Amino acid sequence: MFLKEFEYDMKKLTLIILHKLPNRVRFKISHDIANTKKFFETVKVETKNTALRYNQTINTLLVTFEPEEISIDEVIYRTATALSVEHGMTSVKLVEDFEEKSIDLLSVYSGAAILLSFLYGLGKSKVEKLQIGINNFTAGLTTAAIIEHAYRETQRKGFFDIEILPALYLLKSYLANRSVTAIALMWFTTFGRHLVLNNFSNKEVRIYRLKADNGKFHYVVDVKNDNSIENLSDLIDHIFFNNRAGNESDDKYIALQ
Repeated sequence: MFLKEFEYDMKKLTLIILHKLPNRVRFKISHDIANTKKFFETVKVETKNTALRYNQTINTLLVTFEPEEISIDEVIYRTATALSVEHGMTSVKLVEDFEEKSIDLLSVYSGAAILLSFLYGLGKSKVEKLQIGINNFTAGLTTAAIIEHAYRETQRKGFFDIEILPALYLLKSYLANRSVTAIALMWFTTFGRHLVLNNFSNKEVRIYRLKADNGKFHYVVDVKNDNSIENLSDLIDHIFFNNRAGNESDDKYIALQ
């Protein structure tokens, strides 16, 4: 269930836009680039000032270019095309405005522990010491999940989200009254928004290759909204918000060597 930092279903080609400026784009690629020479040529074709730098260790690709020579959208779709071509014209999942969506396994366990603690508290024959013990275990598990979340956020962005600070303040509140409600608020404060982040900016890119009379390949890039369900937040988004996003195709034509 847990999707590690920047990772999606590794069976599916995925191109994640980590950040972009008017003259550069940094990508995270789900699969290694086997033939960098051919890959680079596919992206750089017919441009003189486009440069690529691939980090094989962390599988990121930096593309710098001149906006007067090539648009940022074309750079993005050429990169998606190069990735697709290298993997037998397989469709590519394009992720823009990336935000960590899925909650990890430890967070799920702590959520389940909170529910268990609530249910036990509703029972008529509950033992007070056992209730406190369950609550303490739940608080410890939730705190560990929050710390892990902060660590992963720091690894990914260089800092953790401000939402973690009120969650830790609620831990102080729990230590004062041992209430499972404080633990539940800790959990929702930290992980609640990760359940409802939408994926409207995610696209599925299909590449179709045609060969012209002069021997050059032309690629038809078919782009549409990606409505695949890969984690809990995707499922919630699909059930409650999917009707807001259309599934209209936006064909783009890019001539590549």
